[in-house]
Amino acid sequence: MAVRMRDIARLAGVSEATVSLALSGNSRVSEATRRRVIAIADELGYRPNAAARSLRTDSTRALGLVVSDVANPFFAELAGRIERIAAAQGYSVVLCNSDEDAARQDGYLSRLLAGSEVDGVMLVPAGGMTPGILAAGAARARMVLLDRPIAADGVGGVSEWLRAIPVVRGSGAAALGEVAELLIGLGHRRIGIIALPQTTQIGRERHDMMLGALTGQGLAASAVEVVSGDFRQHSGELAVERLLASPNPPTAYVAADGLMAIGAMKALRRAGLRIPRDVSLVGYDDAPWFDLLDPPLTTVAQPVVELAEAAMRSMYALLAGETPPTTALTCQLVRRSSCGPPPDAHS
Repeated sequence: MAVRMRDIARLAGVSEATVSLALSGNSRVSEATRRRVIAIADELGYRPNAAARSLRTDSTRALGLVVSDVANPFFAELAGRIERIAAAQGYSVVLCNSDEDAARQDGYLSRLLAGSEVDGVMLVPAGGMTPGILAAGAARARMVLLDRPIAADGVGGVSEWLRAIPVVRGSGAAALGEVAELLIGLGHRRIGIIALPQTTQIGRERHDMMLGALTGQGLAASAVEVVSGDFRQHSGELAVERLLASPNPPTAYVAADGLMAIGAMKALRRAGLRIPRDVSLVGYDDAPWFDLLDPPLTTVAQPVVELAEAAMRSMYALLAGETPPTTALTCQLVRRSSCGPPPDAHS
């Protein structure tokens, strides 16, 4: 016999309305009640009738998730976590991969939001403001931005909507401060930054935080060389090749994302340099397999599980007609074996 919401309500000692709010993640239900209701629902094997819910509430019980590159380990893990959390609440997730292409991203946004195929969209922007995001703003779509914010200035009538969009992201300032302290403490005085595109807000932020952390440790800004990549592995390789061609190349490299760090490692090895004996390398966005590299990669790790949970909480709040705040969760520096003293320290 099918399990009904009233069965869960009876066992939990709450009303059917409270069960409905708890299963949808509404913040009006206490965390203790929500956990109790979910535990009972799981134990009974409750599965919401998506078609019936859609007819009754105009809800599709589906969410859109547009990531910038599903091949990026960070976004792949984040998408998997979000899908599992959503499934536990009776939502399906429509996953789209923009492949760092703003036009492709806008196409997905248009299809997802046209005809209300999904209740809301979680988006990792492929760049800055685009016509598709402007159209979503004009339609007052329920949207959560992941990892990458978008500037709200100069966007006309949707600026108020954009400022109200919750952004769920990691805060890397403290971890990048530790990176600077680590590298300067090891004796590095020439450091290369493989930056994200400076046309993006997150690219400018990570660049400024890393440069500020290094100069804050007493390093001259002229001792830091910066080459921008494009979130891709190959751009990390090209950036290292350019930096190695400098008259006095860096002895330590900091890549602003995981794929570019892998590209940097490949280019350094191709140049015959040993990590960490000849050069040091630090990445950003940890991956479950970065500790299997040779050497294991020191990296700034974003709290993926917490980011996924915060993204879903923000989406549930939007669906309930609330305005959730922006969430910035602290990143951690994971110290492994890819950093050591510069070569002249070995002599």
